[in-house]
Amino acid sequence: MRLRWSLRTGPTSLAVVLSLALTACQDSGSASSGSGSMMINYASGKTVLQRNFNPLTSTGDASPGTRIYMYQSLMGVDVLKGGEFEPWLASGQKLSPDGRTLTVDVDKKATWSDGKPVTAKDVVFTFQLVKKNPALNSSGVTFASVVAQGEKTVVFHFDKPAFTQVASILQQYIVPEKYWTGKNPLTFTNPDPVASGPYTLKRFDPQQISLALRGDYWRSKIQVKQIRLPVVNSVTEISQLTSGQEDLSGGAIPNLEKQYVDKDPAKNGYFYPTYGALVLVFNHDRGPLKDVHVRKAVELAIDRKQLIQLVTQLGADPISQTGLDATTQGKWLDPAYKEAVQTDLAAAKSQLQQAGYTLSGGKAVKDGKQLTLDYIEVAEFADSVQRARIIADQLGKIGIKVNVQPLASGTYTDTRAKGDFDLAAYGLAYGAVPWQVYNPLLNSEFAGTPNGGKAQTNNYLRWRDKTTDDLLNQLANTGDEQTQIGLTRRLEKIIVDQVPYVTLSNITAGCAWSARNWTGFPSENNPYDICAPWNGGPAFENVLARLKPVK
Repeated sequence: MRLRWSLRTGPTSLAVVLSLALTACQDSGSASSGSGSMMINYASGKTVLQRNFNPLTSTGDASPGTRIYMYQSLMGVDVLKGGEFEPWLASGQKLSPDGRTLTVDVDKKATWSDGKPVTAKDVVFTFQLVKKNPALNSSGVTFASVVAQGEKTVVFHFDKPAFTQVASILQQYIVPEKYWTGKNPLTFTNPDPVASGPYTLKRFDPQQISLALRGDYWRSKIQVKQIRLPVVNSVTEISQLTSGQEDLSGGAIPNLEKQYVDKDPAKNGYFYPTYGALVLVFNHDRGPLKDVHVRKAVELAIDRKQLIQLVTQLGADPISQTGLDATTQGKWLDPAYKEAVQTDLAAAKSQLQQAGYTLSGGKAVKDGKQLTLDYIEVAEFADSVQRARIIADQLGKIGIKVNVQPLASGTYTDTRAKGDFDLAAYGLAYGAVPWQVYNPLLNSEFAGTPNGGKAQTNNYLRWRDKTTDDLLNQLANTGDEQTQIGLTRRLEKIIVDQVPYVTLSNITAGCAWSARNWTGFPSENNPYDICAPWNGGPAFENVLARLKPVK
């Protein structure tokens, strides 16, 4: 899963959703509840918007509003309720007792924005695209076949039990067969989207996208008639929120409580619940990082509290090395691994010595060369680049030199997939079961090849371990929760002992909001749903449906 570009997602790379774009916002006017309009900082990190409304690709190229606002998945996963499924485009689902047949019912009321019904054939068509194009399969789902039974029922068949795959399948975004037949789903920009969600494209501009509420929307009653998604200037964002020009922000606002909320607590608010983990991954195809002692040295040298204090979003805390937060993932988490790893520079240096490095003149040296690592990050995301530089300073204290390499988002995506890096950070969004996090991250099926073959899903760390694969396969084949817990905890031991990645903190998915034009936003006192405008699933639509204009 991607932090800045919604999980998809399922799990999509979280290293990217917390920042604000740094270019000026060309806005056509202030927000006004009287006109039924809302201005939202989607926090896409884009400085120029492209007319790309393809909801299938997981590269982050799609423009703000493509998913959630226009396109929908079959169901969502409510992290705040322990991973419960929430109907969206589908009204129900049922997995057979043997885990080999999944039946999904498309909501009878669901229609595309051209007025035509959403059918089972549309769902089948979408999944066939995913199966034919592995690059679209961001969650790594596998199924033998998918067929339509009548107008509104879809049946999936699996060669082996698929208990842990159900959530990933239900979170797949769906496109209409009529408008996508014959198109290359990897390159099609879908400039004039026809979708099932509450909004349609009203106007596109490289600095702002305007969406209009469908008059015939079928799922919920929303009073927000128009949504504007501009490129936002982080320097002026607080003043825009304070004036009511901007209504809601999904970006990372520094010192949010002091700089914004405390200025007018009656109207300025926020809600940032935890929903995943931020991790620093190693490229296991790189020589020095194949040594677990080097990886443990990095793990022990990082000061997580400093990172949170200086960079990470409100509500973040150090969490278990497993990547699971005890707050929402407690039943899966082995109590022995509950606490976060503590910074210990002496122990970190000891690990380097066990790896054959000599500490001389402040440098970790082996065969006459200082241990040097390349850390890639998305150049457009100032907070992530700042985090990378702080980590570089922290590792410098044990003699490791880190070269921080900010890259344009497209270059970063390609570089990460090809494995041309040593370190990279991104986020993992929790799902219905931890397998949803661990399988795309650690299954060797998605690790690419050592000679630069592209990695898939989240296994950019290129982890290949037979024991890990066996445990993941066993997890996929059982529907018994206690068995799943036991297998998950065995995976946790591998993560703690072998350190395939370093967990930095939990991550929060939320928003800062202004109640000058609209009321009804979620808060700590009323935590009804996640309000991050980029978060996958129906959560943000649910928020929009609860908002009422200020009269």
